Amino acid sequence: MRILKHLGILLAGLSVVLTVFSLLMPSRVMTSRWVHSASDTALLLETIRDLQGWKNWNLLLDGAADLQATPPSVPGAAGGTIAWKDAGGGSNRILVTQSSSSGIVTELRFGDERSIESGFSVESRRPDSVQVVWYIIENLRWYPWEKFYGMMASDMKGPLMQESLYRLKAEADRRRRERAIPLEP
Repeated sequence: MRILKHLGILLAGLSVVLTVFSLLMPSRVMTSRWVHSASDTALLLETIRDLQGWKNWNLLLDGAADLQATPPSVPGAAGGTIAWKDAGGGSNRILVTQSSSSGIVTELRFGDERSIESGFSVESRRPDSVQVVWYIIENLRWYPWEKFYGMMASDMKGPLMQESLYRLKAEADRRRRERAIPLEP
């Protein structure tokens, strides 16, 4: 009986320490990945804004069932959506909340979970290169397991994001070849 009492006190103390430690950790975590491309800035933006083409390069949609992409009412504007069912039958959605000359901002919602801010930024860094950045920003609750998840979020999402960006680059290159658009000087 005495061992159980000591074990209970030890577990309660450990829980308090973990909770206090997690309160010191940030409540927002950002994961970002980027890729450089020799493609045209306008073509990369067009490829990103083409929501129906996301299934060709974005691994978030890999294996998606009942995929429905609805373009915005005004081309290049906010308001487009992508909805799909995951392998477990959960409903997921991507909503374009902002669109500008340098990229888009989206809201991701997986099932009944909180929404996650995400976006793509396209910017010419050098005369022969365009940089595409994909970022995801998550707001974390105060729970210790969410804060510890935040420490590993980049390692969990990063490879999928990086591979998707490589595929985006390949998709933009394919579109450029189809249209016979020369590379930027």
